[in-house]
Amino acid sequence: MSEGFRYNMQHLGDIVVGKLTKICCAIKESTRGIILTYDIHDLEKERIHLIRDIGRRIVAIRKNHPELDIFRDDQLMELFFKLDKVEAGLEDREKERKAKLDPANLAAEEA
Repeated sequence: MSEGFRYNMQHLGDIVVGKLTKICCAIKESTRGIILTYDIHDLEKERIHLIRDIGRRIVAIRKNHPELDIFRDDQLMELFFKLDKVEAGLEDREKERKAKLDPANLAAEEA
């Protein structure tokens, strides 16, 4: 018994650091889910704004130059590029959040 107590006293610092590491990892994983949710909401808002901007630009092109092909407009192509980027980020974050919330379901879907 004294050997166990002696060992624990000699390695008390290691034990404390080990427990703190476990707690920090748990906190980090917990906050990652919250951060993902906020990122998803922000990306959805940005997606809506980009869709509105694309619609406004298409209407402006139609009104000012109805003969032009809308896909040759540089400003519109830039908006489409940003939209694709936002949608890809949104899809990645939703997939990561789904994996965190239900890892068993994700493994079943992949199989």
